Amino acid sequence: MSAEAVVTSGIATTLELSTPIVFGGLGGVLSERSGVLNIALEGMLLIGAFGYFAGAAATGSVFGGLAVAVASATASALLLAWLAVHAGADQVIAGMAVNLLASGLTDFLYQAIYGFAGTPPVPGMGAVGIPLLDRIPVVGASLFEQSLLTYVAFLAVPAVSFWLFRTRAGLHVLAVGERPEAADAAGLGVFKIRYLAVLASGVACGLGGAFILTQVNSFSSDMTAGVGYIALAAVIFGNWRPRGVLVAALLFGAFEALQSILQSLGLSVPYDLFLAVPYLVTIVAVSGFVGRVRAPQADGIPYVRN
Repeated sequence: MSAEAVVTSGIATTLELSTPIVFGGLGGVLSERSGVLNIALEGMLLIGAFGYFAGAAATGSVFGGLAVAVASATASALLLAWLAVHAGADQVIAGMAVNLLASGLTDFLYQAIYGFAGTPPVPGMGAVGIPLLDRIPVVGASLFEQSLLTYVAFLAVPAVSFWLFRTRAGLHVLAVGERPEAADAAGLGVFKIRYLAVLASGVACGLGGAFILTQVNSFSSDMTAGVGYIALAAVIFGNWRPRGVLVAALLFGAFEALQSILQSLGLSVPYDLFLAVPYLVTIVAVSGFVGRVRAPQADGIPYVRN
């Protein structure tokens, strides 16, 4: 394999592997910036993947699949929001409950609906080239011939960042995540804002899960394979900021892509070593070696109105 082919393949694979992490990470930022710890990213991504499979199989349409993916992941986010915001449950336990429910429910529904009939054909999403830009030597084909959802994920980073830190609604979310008592006293609806933020994380995870499914066009048990937990690590590593999540997602994606490249070059490297990298990097970040990371002050703390 030539050096140019290695670079092209590495960039393309990195972007592909980073896309669901970016979606999940943005969902985590929106939720946790409002004060709701979101351990359930893995389950939401998995439900989104199954939703796309079921919706696309039923309608024969990519847009039908995306609609069901977003709706089903948002429904799971609603469950988390009810447990965390309304019921005041421990948010770590609530998130893990959603993850376990997603794993069992998607498995059950797949077997119940498709187990005997066989896997139906599902429309995928091919690469969309950007005219002229996709002709740039070396990097053009890898950067500008991607899935539509990849473009959406990377464009969403500056959009979410601008909304969160530069708009009144975004600042309300930040206020609720830092000082819910003061936000409540100022007339902000703490419960409403937290509900909406968690639901927004469900929308993001629905798109991320749909992307995972479109890469193989077939559903399998627990097919997200820890992407949601890596996204959670990206949230921490990125200091709860969209741009930080993007950097972390690209870093994690690059390490996974490196493993594939080394295998294609005939070098045998333990796959588990690369799987551990996102978590090792997160530990380093939390330890303070790459700068100070600080969660929103009220993150994970149920708000009880006095």
